[in-house]
Amino acid sequence: MTPDALPGTAPAAPAVADELVPALAAWRQRLNACGVACRAAAFHSADPRWTLAFPDAERPLVDAWANLRKRVSAENPVALGKAGGDAGADLLLATSLQLPAGQPGIVGATLAPPHNERTIQQVLLSLGWLQLALSAASLAHNQRAARLLELMGHVGAQGSPRAAAQEWVNRTAAWARAEAPGITDISDGLVLVLFEVRRHTPHWWVAADTAWAEKASTAVQEAGEIAQRALVETQEVVHGAWWALPLHDDGEPAAVLVARNDGPIPADVLALLRASAGLAEPLLRHWREAQRGLPRHALQALQGVGRNLVGPGHLTWKLAAVATGAALAVLLLLPVPDRVTAATVIEGRTRQLVTAPQEGFIAQVDVRPGEKVLKGQRLARLDDRDLLLEQQRWRSEREQAAGKLRQAMAERDASALALAATELQSAEAQLALAEAKLARTTLLAPMDGLVVTGDWVQQIGGPVEAGKEMFEIAATDGYRVVLHVSDADIARIKPGQAGVLRLTGQPQTGHAFEVTRVTATASVQDGSNGFRVEAAWRGDVPALSPGMQGIGKVEVGQASLLAVWTRPSIDWLRLKLWRWWW
Repeated sequence: MTPDALPGTAPAAPAVADELVPALAAWRQRLNACGVACRAAAFHSADPRWTLAFPDAERPLVDAWANLRKRVSAENPVALGKAGGDAGADLLLATSLQLPAGQPGIVGATLAPPHNERTIQQVLLSLGWLQLALSAASLAHNQRAARLLELMGHVGAQGSPRAAAQEWVNRTAAWARAEAPGITDISDGLVLVLFEVRRHTPHWWVAADTAWAEKASTAVQEAGEIAQRALVETQEVVHGAWWALPLHDDGEPAAVLVARNDGPIPADVLALLRASAGLAEPLLRHWREAQRGLPRHALQALQGVGRNLVGPGHLTWKLAAVATGAALAVLLLLPVPDRVTAATVIEGRTRQLVTAPQEGFIAQVDVRPGEKVLKGQRLARLDDRDLLLEQQRWRSEREQAAGKLRQAMAERDASALALAATELQSAEAQLALAEAKLARTTLLAPMDGLVVTGDWVQQIGGPVEAGKEMFEIAATDGYRVVLHVSDADIARIKPGQAGVLRLTGQPQTGHAFEVTRVTATASVQDGSNGFRVEAAWRGDVPALSPGMQGIGKVEVGQASLLAVWTRPSIDWLRLKLWRWWW
């Protein structure tokens, strides 16, 4: 209850709005001053903060007040009743009244006799003043909140944490001097100082209306002492002309606001300082922390993690640390097979190529890849029409040369005989060459086996060059594994190492093999440079066909999981560092 509250007004409960009790007390005073004896007042609303019962009310009054509230509505804003059952009981009046936030409320009053129409009119007229008093209190709160938001806007518009802190204490000090009637300027003694807390020690940061301060001065030392005291006691401290307020972050002091005045600081000014500090300190603290260097951020993050792991609570952090430690132990200590992965192809143990013996055109193709052939079987035939014409021409040339030779012999002409013999020999040689070319137009299988490459069915009639690879025949009595090992891993491959192969057509089955030969022949496959490595089967040879592909893994030793997973990245990094710096 405020000092000017009337004896009939109930004391405010902690949940009741601060402006309700003094407003009702002042309203009753005005009624009494006008000659209307108002014994008590009450207020009812759906919001508990705006609900105040009649003080020391007996049961009849409580029931009458409850019934009367039900009769108040938009069509019937005023309801009258008796506060008791006897004829001389007080008059109970209930009427609607709008709260500052806009929600409806009902105000009630008990009026002592005598009762007449003029008394009721005076009560209703005075409700306008009560409405204005409640709204004025709420308006003052709203104006202070708006000014606080405006102050935060000026603080946030600064370019650095120190400038923002300086702007805040300057404007807060000016506002506090304007709020207090006895504090109008700096000469009255109101000074604000903001200390930042580092390692549990307050350090002078900024002061109102002061761009620079001598930290060894008496005033700064006194302010630091009261700030240290507030920091130790972790609560608001008042000592003589000094007042200090520690500002906490998650239970830890982050800053201390210190004020000094020649006289007592009014309660309204202290409330203003508390509200302003509560809004500005998190903004300044986060801004200050954000501009710290990366090492400081990293150190703070590590310290925070350490507190979570060592301190009480934070079970999730502790479980995560245990799980991470276990995972690292597995990655670093558990040895696993170290394997080299390579693309693999199946080749016949014996292979022979069939090439085009001469230039020509494809006339006929008898086989396609995947078909088995026997030695001597025709694979394809080149167009021989030009060669047949050439054969006929050279046969004719031979017959003519033979006729000339017989005539020269009959005539016993030695010179003609020698010339005819030479022409005959030349024609026979050309004829033999044409017949040899005719014989080579038919491409025959050099051995029994499987056609691996050479699909020429779609190119009948097309030209081929002499030496062009036409067919590859692989023997079916044995196979070998050929791996294309990357040049980054070839140094770890040695003959005798074991491996496992999974074919593309049989991904569910693994086949064991052993490295037999590492060649120095490099080739590029799928954009990757690598070397040819040959291997032999271990155990039974699966059902295979030359040309089948898959993935082979060669076991080259043992290493930790982390080493196996990070080896490619580490090798790449080493190469880049060597390229850039050494």
